[in-house]
Amino acid sequence: MSAESNAATESLEEWRRTGSLWQHAIGPVFTKVAGAHNVSAVLFIHGFPTASWDWAKVWAPLTAEFHCLALDMPGFGFSAKPRRFPYSIRAQADVLESFLAEQGVSEYAIVAHDYGDTVAQELMARHNEGTARQRLRKVALLNGGLFPETHQPVLLQKLLASPLGPLIARLTTYRKFSANMRRICALPLAEEELEGMWELMNLNGGMQVMPSLIGYM
Repeated sequence: MSAESNAATESLEEWRRTGSLWQHAIGPVFTKVAGAHNVSAVLFIHGFPTASWDWAKVWAPLTAEFHCLALDMPGFGFSAKPRRFPYSIRAQADVLESFLAEQGVSEYAIVAHDYGDTVAQELMARHNEGTARQRLRKVALLNGGLFPETHQPVLLQKLLASPLGPLIARLTTYRKFSANMRRICALPLAEEELEGMWELMNLNGGMQVMPSLIGYM
């Protein structure tokens, strides 16, 4: 498959235009909701260091069958990136539960990827402990660090998570970022996709919070 044939079905601008901003206590959070409300609700949780645009290629066909919900978690994408937000997995799960409540969702399934897998595990734990705000029916976890003892982050991730993280974030260039993404992705990424991911990372001072976001490792 060529990079061209693997291009996203919605451009980044189209994705932004068809979403909306939800006013949360931390600031505006970008959300994407589509599909009928009388069918099963599915929450899509994106990965690091990207955003809900991760789901652009599968969004349209899935919204034909499900009530699909996604957002850019705080620190990612078009959402607010406050310097003093804790950026813990628990805090991200709190935001997602509040979003579901705002949307009137009481029962849902999860599709999660990468960083989103860890957030999904927190939501699963809450469900099992009986402390969740919504009933979780099913979970599909895509590639991610499910088992910390076998997780193998790339060098750039290790450096961001180290005491050198703030310096590494400032020194990270598009060239380094795109090379890393090309190395870890099984299918080739179009230049448009890589440029869109880079734009999402840098919006609203995003590089400044990257070391805090990757603290989840």
